[in-house]
This record gives sequence, C-alpha cells and structure tokens, in this order.
Amino acid sequence: MSRLRSTLSRLVGLTALTLSLGASTLACAGDSSRPSLFSTNWLDDQGKSIDEVRAKLHGAKPTANADLVVAVAGPRADKLIGAPLNGGSNWTFEHPLDARPVIAGSVVVGSGAGEVFALDATTGKKLWARPTGGAALLGAGDDGAATVVTLARGTGSAMLVVGRDGAVKRQLETDKLLGDPAIVAGVVFVPWQNQYVSAIDVTSGEELGRVVLRDKVSRATTIGGGLYFGEAAFVRFDEKIGLASGGGANRVGLPSRELPGTPRLLVPGTEKLPPVANARDRDRLFARPSGPEGPLAIDSGRFYASYFRLVLGFETSRGQLAWVHTHGSDVIGGEAVGNGVVLCDELGKIVVLDAKTGQVSSEKSLGEPIKSCVTHADTFTAPSAQGGPSLGAQIAEAVASREATLATAQRLLLRELATLEDESATKTLIEIASDPRAAPVLIADARAALATRRNGASYMLTALGKHYDFLRDTLLSPPVGPIADALAAMKETRGAPLLAAHLLDPANTDDDVRRNAAALATLATKDELPTLRQFFAIYRGTAGTDDVATAVGSVGEALVRLDAKEGRAIVERAAKDPMTVALAKSRLEALLAASPASDKATAKADDAEKSGDKKPTHKMPEKPERPADKAAEKGGAKK
Repeated sequence: MSRLRSTLSRLVGLTALTLSLGASTLACAGDSSRPSLFSTNWLDDQGKSIDEVRAKLHGAKPTANADLVVAVAGPRADKLIGAPLNGGSNWTFEHPLDARPVIAGSVVVGSGAGEVFALDATTGKKLWARPTGGAALLGAGDDGAATVVTLARGTGSAMLVVGRDGAVKRQLETDKLLGDPAIVAGVVFVPWQNQYVSAIDVTSGEELGRVVLRDKVSRATTIGGGLYFGEAAFVRFDEKIGLASGGGANRVGLPSRELPGTPRLLVPGTEKLPPVANARDRDRLFARPSGPEGPLAIDSGRFYASYFRLVLGFETSRGQLAWVHTHGSDVIGGEAVGNGVVLCDELGKIVVLDAKTGQVSSEKSLGEPIKSCVTHADTFTAPSAQGGPSLGAQIAEAVASREATLATAQRLLLRELATLEDESATKTLIEIASDPRAAPVLIADARAALATRRNGASYMLTALGKHYDFLRDTLLSPPVGPIADALAAMKETRGAPLLAAHLLDPANTDDDVRRNAAALATLATKDELPTLRQFFAIYRGTAGTDDVATAVGSVGEALVRLDAKEGRAIVERAAKDPMTVALAKSRLEALLAASPASDKATAKADDAEKSGDKKPTHKMPEKPERPADKAAEKGGAKK
C-alpha cells in the first residue's frame, strides 16, 4: 500500500463526518511516483505534473459563478439575504451561522449548528446539508456537478466533496492548513501551507499534480472564466503555470503605494471569517484580473481601497489616486467587477461604482441593516456613469467629515490634495486649516501642505483679510504662517499689506509671526514701514520667545532694505542697546555685518552727529492688548 493510502486511511477522524458518509470513500494513489497527498517531502518537478493536469482538463473552463450579493442579517446574525446583481428578487434563508457564507459557482455554502449546507444561488432553496462535528467553513468551490468545501478542524483542516444530491464523494482530513479551494471539471485545486496548490481527482482521490508558488497562496478562485491562485496577487492557471516555481507564471499584483490602514486584497483562505463584520472588513482592497486569455492585467486599469465610509479608486499603472467616493455609512464588503466595483454597507445598501469616475452607476437595497456581506460576479459588468466633481472637490468632501475613524485616510488625502495643480486645492487647504472643528492633526497637515502651494494666491489673500473675532464667530485665525511662506515663494507683493495687518495681531501664534515677518522681509513695501517700525519698537526689547525674537530680526531686515538711512539707523541703535533681547540683538548684528552701510551714508551720519543734529525719534507705541478670554486661551500667542 502506498504512502498516500496510509495517509488517507488516517483521515477519517471527524466522527460526524464519518457517519455522514455511510462508507469510506477515501482513495489511494494509483502512481507510486506521485507524492503523498499534502506531504512536504516532495521535490519540485519544475511544473511537469501541473502541466499534465492542464492537459488532462482539455481546456475545460470553470463554471460561471452567480452574480450575487449575499448578506448576513438579523439580530442574531442567523439570516441570509441573497440579492442578484443582474435583476431578480431577493431571497432569504434562516439558519444559525458560525462563519460567513461563500458564493461558489451556482450555490451558496454556509455552516452553523454543527452542519455545512448549500443553497441554490438563484432561489435560496436548500440543496443539501452534512454534519461537521462543529468544524467551521473556510472556503468552497463548485463546478456544477459537485461542491468542494474546506473546514477548520483544530490545528488542521478537513475537505469534503459533495454531489448535488448531498452524497459525499470525497472526504479528507489533514494536519496541514488548507485554504479556499476551487473545482474544475472534477479536479479539485486546493492551496495548502501557503505555498502549494495540489490538484486532486474527485473520482479516484489521487493527487494528479502539484505546483509550488513564490507568492503566498491560500486561495484558488475562479473569476470571469479563469482560475487563479494567490492571496496578495493573482497567478493565472494557464500555459505558463508550470513555470510558477521559478517566478515565470502569468502573475499580476497591485502597485506599492501608501494606503489608509492595512488593507488586504484577498483575505487568507485559512482564516475563518465570522458572520459579523469586524474592523478588517472596513479596510479592504478590491481588484479583478483582466481575464483568462491574453496579457494578464487588472481590469479597467483600476484597483480600489475601502476605509470605513471612504472608497478610493487608483490607477494601476503608477498607483495614482483617480477618485474618492464618500459613502453614507460604513462599507463592510464588496468585490471588483468588470468596469467597476460592487460595495455593500451596514445599512443594507448595495452600490455599484464606475471604475473610471467613481460615480454611482446603480444601486439596490437589501431591505434591512446587515451584519456582513459577500459578493461574487462573473458576467456582471458595472454600468458606466457620467463624470462627477473634480478630484479636489471629492477630496474636500471626504476630509470635511468630523468622524475620528476617518482621520488616517483623511491625512493621506490631504497629502494627495497638496500635489494637485488645481487652485481649488489651495482653497480647500485654507478652509481645513481655518476650521476650529477640524481634528488638530488635520489642521497641522493642511498648514504644512499649504506652505508648499504655488498657486491659488487669490484664496490666500482673501483668507488674510480675516482675523480672529470671537463676537463674529471667527474662532480660529487664518493660517498666516503657511500663507506667508507660500506668498513669499511666489513673490506675491499684493500680500504685503495683509501680512502687515497680522503682524501685530496677538491672536496669531508666535510661529505664524515668525513666518509672517520672514515673508515681509522680502515682500514689504514702503507702505508697510509704519507697521514694521511699530512691531520693531515693541518687541525688540520684549520678545518672550525665540520665534518673536527671530521675527524682530526679519523686520529689521525689511527696515534696512526699505529705508537705508533712517531704517538702518533704527536697527543700528537697537543692535547696540543692551536692552534688546539677546537673540534679536545677535540677528541684527549679523544683518548689519552682512550689509554694511555705504561710506557716503556713514559720513553723513557722522557729520550729523558731530553737528549736533537730533536723531529722528518716534513715539514708543503701546503694545497691543490681546482679545479677551478666547484669544488668551490660544497657545503660542506672542508674549
């Protein structure tokens, strides 16, 4: 007796399953040259056996999967609702559940109450049920004649092949981790140990072939007439599958890029999915291989990421953000389909988004709130939708939400917004940075992005026209510092009077004052000299922080540039005055050393001093008071 016979004779361990058989149907190996089933004591045959499997199938194609959404509903999560995507009425079926259902071909497989069962995908009618001894459903496949099911059993797994009449055709148990299987023309393809896929003949129980992949593989799945293996990518079962161990198989994955959360393309086939969706179901990736023939790519050149209420569409070529959809409630399931993506939310709404635009192209209701959902579609194609708002406007809508759960995605979207050339992006960044209701981390991100903008000056100038005013419900000053950085980089002198008006506003933070003064050093005109002199006179001896002291140095630079005689004299006297704050004094000294006065100007100043001419004097202005209460509470205001 071969090693396979010995192994399989041990695989009748589930008491309930054994009773369901009535007689043992375990098979033995017919070819001693083939490896023992699920044995790792196997040398890579360089694709020989899996190529033989492909030849044996004679081009047989997988059975089409039903175009269907199946949801778990009910207070106890014991109700299934089936919603056909191509029209037709919803169906319901009630049964206790211990795992999420699986759509396989033309059946829906579920488990609970100690049994695994199959429903007709079109009507929801129960086809068969078999005892499991409490083993939970992992995955399933169907070829129209039989259904293969994998079950979690302790630290190992079990596999059943059941006919349409409910008779068990094959039963296997192993201590290995089996993944989500597929079945094509009576041949079961089952992934195991995250690297192998074994092809098993249903009739004989013989392992016909095996392939080892260099990708992590826990799922064998049929999509659009093709058979694929993988978890983080799709490896196609075709004429190149024999080259898989050397990395030569037809494979397509997703480009690497920053994404919100830690989404997964395919949930590991060895992971039992609970009937009720969890946080991982609100953080997913969706993509669809292009088809069983021709160059392998991602359908429509798009992949999708869901994050609670947000859905992002990306180009597959470089991973660029193409669109953002803001949904009304959390998305808890879905699947990429031809020309788009199907999604279902916790309120029981199904929406179809167009791949190109991200706009809703169709929708349907499940009739009640749901706990989770699964989707599969082979022939369904998302209808096309008309274009919607600009990407900048879509991002603006997404980041406007005050929900804390969205902050991670919103921060990513703000970084995306900063890369857009559209001037409306500048407007959105200003609005976020000026909104006291926005999350502090988003305000900080918006300010950082705003400082890098090189367009939208008109929006910046409008923003600078506003000041903190508690009585008029302006509860946050505009982002003066980032706007000052941007206007200085753009050499936008129209901003000088507005920036000068904020220089003495005590509601602005010291950081904003420092950046404002630095911009005025290059943008200020002679019209701003009175304000510059006033600021210099007030703060050169009273600056309470390094930011304000640095600002004094920048204002001194503006005075020297705009008024080579009187302005320089003011700076020189301040640089010699021991009452000038140390940091400001050192900056002024460095300024004067870097730009020495001309000999002619120096001589005139000396002559004036010798002749007893009085130096120009200015009345010392009073330091402006801070706005009461609210402004006093703002951290970082000038001291």
